[in-house]
Amino acid sequence: MGGSATTTDRLKLTGASIGLAALVAGCFWLIAHSFIAQANRQQLNDLLQAAVIRLERQIDLAVMSLGELGAQGPYGCSPAVSRAIEDIAFRSVSIREIRVSSPSATCWADNDHEQIFQAAMGASDPVPSINHAYELAPIEAGEWKGLMVQWTTEDGSLTAFLATEGLLFDILPGELRDHALMEMVLSDQRVVSSYAPEGAAGLVGDFSEFGKASERYPISVRLMIDQAAVASWNRSFGSNIIAIAGLVSLGLGYLGARGLTRPLTPLRQLDDALSRGYIHPVYQPLFCLSTGRMTGFELLARWTKPDGSSISPAVFIPLAEESGRIDRLTFALLDRAGAEIGDMLRRNETLKLSFNVTPDQLLGSGFVESLSSRIGKAGFNPKQLVIEITERQPISDFEAALRVSRELAKLGIRLAIDDAGTGHNGLSSLHALQAHYLKIDKYFVDGVALDRKSAVLVEALISLASQFGMEVVAEGIETEEQRIKLLDLGIQEGQGYLYAKPLPASDLIARVEQGAKQMPKAA
Repeated sequence: MGGSATTTDRLKLTGASIGLAALVAGCFWLIAHSFIAQANRQQLNDLLQAAVIRLERQIDLAVMSLGELGAQGPYGCSPAVSRAIEDIAFRSVSIREIRVSSPSATCWADNDHEQIFQAAMGASDPVPSINHAYELAPIEAGEWKGLMVQWTTEDGSLTAFLATEGLLFDILPGELRDHALMEMVLSDQRVVSSYAPEGAAGLVGDFSEFGKASERYPISVRLMIDQAAVASWNRSFGSNIIAIAGLVSLGLGYLGARGLTRPLTPLRQLDDALSRGYIHPVYQPLFCLSTGRMTGFELLARWTKPDGSSISPAVFIPLAEESGRIDRLTFALLDRAGAEIGDMLRRNETLKLSFNVTPDQLLGSGFVESLSSRIGKAGFNPKQLVIEITERQPISDFEAALRVSRELAKLGIRLAIDDAGTGHNGLSSLHALQAHYLKIDKYFVDGVALDRKSAVLVEALISLASQFGMEVVAEGIETEEQRIKLLDLGIQEGQGYLYAKPLPASDLIARVEQGAKQMPKAA
């Protein structure tokens, strides 16, 4: 009797334990999914913040450019003012047109568009910024759409017209793009830029709305996204989550749940990704436009999460820059690239490897020494390396930049001006850095076979590069017509999807080896 009772009690205890374990596991599952939903919302907000920053930087550039014009003195259309507005319109890809107006005269950077832009201005209804001297308005000049930034003073007005249509196309990760609508709007809800997938009119489902406003300008970004798409995003559990689930089932549910309900901040996510190697290199080939032969490749960063989803570089690169983690990211990519393609590079001495560095990195204390040590450990030949100076930040000290450039040149490392004319530094960086390469932005390349102005701008860049003894590289080549036109203009080297998308190391090595087999042997 006693034995039977004990057995019964044990069975009851076992059943209760199983029930409790199931309850704890169920609770964990709910908590984990709640955590994922909260993390997804945070990531969407981070993406919207990145979109706001993009537009803020466009407006910043316009305001800086108008400030340069204002420094010229009384407004008018003197030869000096005309040269200044043409220079600003030329060196910035985001500024489509410049207008200077005073009671005595009005002049434009491109007189061919004067009437259509003047009519568009007349139909605009500007919204004042925080600084009421500046006003913003969406504008349509024929088929062209963008944002007008106007600075009014006692002497007259200075106006810049910004291209904004391409600002949202790559903000969302691929798995969400077909299920979302995005808009950049002014404070009065007029649209400045928008993104909608093909067939957007047929989108169905229940939509959630997200928004993020600028603290500096009367602009905001809003997102309408299918709830089902968000609910299924990032739902795959990695091995770490599964391990935690096991611990929870063994009785550590409280601690595990307590930890999970505190979602990682964007910076902690970035630190975790760097520590675990989730941010990894891919390689965008460069090629000879006339022969199709590979001449090198650019090192790019990709963040792939354990479940296969990704975070856009447009989100994590600015975050790394602004948080002081960009050196760590750059060196981590170089370390991994050395392990992945170092042997292949040493076997192919004519190939070059380029990678991005910001002006702040370039001017950072001990940058050259740290870089030299790092590339030595990675086994790279400095003569095969090219540093591309990005223009997301202004160069604060041109004299110091020139000194660093000369130190790098002594090591054999070459410099390139990336996206020339599209950022804060403009063409002033050509002389300051004594760079070896000038990289023409995809924006110019997109229109070079169709738009006369784009071709003229490319010709001017080529002429400037020639005067400074620089070679020109075209970015974003996607069609055969662009390749032929760029070759006709005198450009010998480029990169883009026409030749290859960014490749993982294994695919790059296979392509290099295949190209080596096809090259004719010396007699």
